[in-house]
Amino acid sequence: MFILTQPARNVLYLMYMNKEVIYLEPEDDITDVLTKLQRAEQKLVALVPPKKATILRSAVNMKLIARTAKDCEKVAVIVTGDPAVIKLAMAARIPVAKTLQSRPMVPTPEMLQESKSSEQVIDEDLAEKSEKSAGNAQNPAKSASNATSKTNKTASEAPEGTVDASDADGAVTLDLTDEGLAAAAEKGQKSAKSGKKSTKSAQKVPSLEKYRKWIILGSVTGVLLIIFLVWAFVFAPAATITVAMRTTSENFSETVNFTTDINSENIAEGRLFAHQQSYEQKYETKVTATGEEDRGERATGELVLTKSAGASSVLVSGLSIDVPEGATFTAENGLTYTAIMAKSTAVNDFETDCSGSGLSYTCSLTLTVPVQATAPGDNYNLSAESTWNSFSGASVSNPKAISGGTSNKVKVITQSDVDQARDQLVSDHAEEGKESLFSDLTEQNAVVIEPSYTSETTNTTATPAVGEEGGETTVSVTVKYAVYTVDEAKVESFIAEKMSLNDDQKLYSIGSPYFERFTNLEESARLKTVVAIGPVLTEDTILDRVKGVKIGEAQSILKSINGVSSVEITPSYFWVRSVPNDPNKITINLQMEGETEDQQ
Repeated sequence: MFILTQPARNVLYLMYMNKEVIYLEPEDDITDVLTKLQRAEQKLVALVPPKKATILRSAVNMKLIARTAKDCEKVAVIVTGDPAVIKLAMAARIPVAKTLQSRPMVPTPEMLQESKSSEQVIDEDLAEKSEKSAGNAQNPAKSASNATSKTNKTASEAPEGTVDASDADGAVTLDLTDEGLAAAAEKGQKSAKSGKKSTKSAQKVPSLEKYRKWIILGSVTGVLLIIFLVWAFVFAPAATITVAMRTTSENFSETVNFTTDINSENIAEGRLFAHQQSYEQKYETKVTATGEEDRGERATGELVLTKSAGASSVLVSGLSIDVPEGATFTAENGLTYTAIMAKSTAVNDFETDCSGSGLSYTCSLTLTVPVQATAPGDNYNLSAESTWNSFSGASVSNPKAISGGTSNKVKVITQSDVDQARDQLVSDHAEEGKESLFSDLTEQNAVVIEPSYTSETTNTTATPAVGEEGGETTVSVTVKYAVYTVDEAKVESFIAEKMSLNDDQKLYSIGSPYFERFTNLEESARLKTVVAIGPVLTEDTILDRVKGVKIGEAQSILKSINGVSSVEITPSYFWVRSVPNDPNKITINLQMEGETEDQQ
């Protein structure tokens, strides 16, 4: 026979006070009962069947309940006084209790017999209780005496073996599995047979001192639970509502003019103030010198110029030799020399400078001129009596050698070297400079008039400079990048003024404005962009409709608004099922259809 020991029953009773109650409905089948048992959150579950329920009058159903409780590691207690149900519970080893407040026990044959007797005389007991109640009201002393004798009689008539008399302190931990309950029952039978304690001592009520810490712990847990529930259902609830609106796109195009005087700006008339934004950057590079120059000494010497003419010609036009300083003389090999100083001579005395007789009378002039080579180099050294080209009708000769020229060829910086390096720097950094300028303007919320973009080289230097000796030079270039811009807020204000919207429409967004057909600031241009137009929907409108409404219903209400494409309501915690009444706990995000939260 399966019997719970007294300590085991005490622990089971304490757990029974913290049980989960499941009321079975007449229409429930065994599948419903097993599902409710599996979903129960407490370890101990009280099943309360309706009167005359047939679902628990099946031995198979009882065994299914017992097996399911074992698989779920739970204890199922059936609250009933029906002898037929108790009999089947005894066979399946399922504890029963007469009421939700009474102590649960695994049924015994004695309990089954007692339940049958109670069912037969229930009407007589009710009548007897009514008479006794009337008599006790007249004789309170007698009533108390009868209650005492009845208590003692009940204790003396308790079925032998239903109480564990082996553990005086009751310090037994109950294993709530079938094996644990069976072991506790076996121990109770052995204790009853040993006879170490009387039946009356087994009926003794356990001392509450042993359970003081459990009572304190339960009280603290209850207070914390209340605090948590207040926080969870009063302070914690919040919700984020994201509403995506369906918008239509329209192309915007209007003619605008520009002015560089802020005082003459007129947004309503489309005259926008254009401000030039500039950005300067210095770039450097090293370049190898390509020039070569002879830095040796120049050759020097003297040239003799001789000029002759007939007497008649001299008498008519005169005869003279004039050599200005820097005059150039060319040798037959192509080398050139320049006069170091100015020299000149003329026929001053006909008798002295002219000679002859008759028709062969001629005049002659001779002039010596110091010269130097036009460039250094030993190739400019000439031997005496070299051949020369004539100079202004006079023959040229060098009676003495021209000498002193030396060669010393070195690398020098040329202008072409500097120009080539400058052009390369400007070309290499053109896109970089433009991007740097435009990125700064984007952060300033400015609309760029891109066709007005210019770049200009403001300063170019070379070290060593052009003409100086050196194998390479460092070329520095300063470039100024400039473009005209218009304030983005003013552009958007102009677009908003020009849009013709109905009362139920609203301008939700403006794309990236840009200008076309721009030639200069004196001429007009075309402002173009794409705008998004949608329904009029504000946060206040949404709050008025969904405050305090269940989440599912709130989604349906918002989706029914014309122009709303999707609604997402995210509660702060999983147990929040309604939108809070407090607007401060509601966050509303309005966005365009297809736009993510990060793009807003």
